[in-house]
Amino acid sequence: MTGTATRAAGRGAGSDEVPFDTSGSTGAARRWFRLPRQMEREVELIGTHLVGPVDQVITYAPPQHLFGALFGQWLPRTAGIPVHHAWTDPFAPLPIRSGARVLVVCVPMAWSLLHRGRPALERARSVVALHSAAAPPPAAHRLVRRAAPLLRAFELLGSTETGGIAHRPVAPEGSVAAPWRALPDVTLLRDAGAPQERARELVVRSPRLARPEGGTRPPARWATGDLVEFTGDRTFRLVGRSSSLIKVNGVKVHLTRVEERLRARLPHADCVALPLTGDPLAGEGYAVFWSGRHNGVDESDVRAALRDFPSPSRLVDLAAVPRTVSGKPDRAALLATLRPAH
Repeated sequence: MTGTATRAAGRGAGSDEVPFDTSGSTGAARRWFRLPRQMEREVELIGTHLVGPVDQVITYAPPQHLFGALFGQWLPRTAGIPVHHAWTDPFAPLPIRSGARVLVVCVPMAWSLLHRGRPALERARSVVALHSAAAPPPAAHRLVRRAAPLLRAFELLGSTETGGIAHRPVAPEGSVAAPWRALPDVTLLRDAGAPQERARELVVRSPRLARPEGGTRPPARWATGDLVEFTGDRTFRLVGRSSSLIKVNGVKVHLTRVEERLRARLPHADCVALPLTGDPLAGEGYAVFWSGRHNGVDESDVRAALRDFPSPSRLVDLAAVPRTVSGKPDRAALLATLRPAH
């Protein structure tokens, strides 16, 4: 859910529609329009199935993005509860009321701040954290393990175009992630009789698909670009993006699985895998950008974690992995580190 909301003056054909602009990080920048009833329905679905009753919202997600708008604006307004916009001053102390049931709306950088603010979290009666936009960082998995049962946390899978598609619990440190489960109003489209274990693109139908600028209605279905393996009628595992499935010396490599392995084996490192073309030996290849020397991780640890995978073409040691405002790895900035200095 990475779109950016525009002001009301930029609204489309429907006077009540809410506009969001995609960032262009996963394709050309484009404007999408959502109806208030779609926003309200998503808040209701996730509120009912994951969040439960809350007395206070703390949001680190700016409302310019769909995720931040849904849970930092629409949910508090619908429920009539106060909201603290922590994204405006993320290092300020958390104003958690004693005994409150708290919802925290997270982007990746929020988790290390929640670690620092854990004494404030412990004033709450309960805490639910929602995470979207990028994979949770190692700090998320550590906090889920250490702060249970006070804290429950969930990942949301979706986009500006689709809204929320699926959810799963944030796995505690040292645990295997559960499969994604589709939200109740989402239909997962797939070929009847196709082998369940074969990776295929995730295609969905939902009453919450957005209307594209220039279109008269939302599309009937949406191909997400995510590659999945279905584990049940309404559950699946992500194995990569269609753009991140590569072959190295004829061996298929899902870069999402590379990153999952690195997160599992090196929880104190921040690692991103990106495809490369034109490797002189392997044809296609991939680079791993990593940061973690300050936590005692070195290049040999990265290589050891990937010994079951074809070797990366490049390992790039960084002081910190650059990220966009929504918390996703900044692909352009990462690839720029591969260019020789002039």
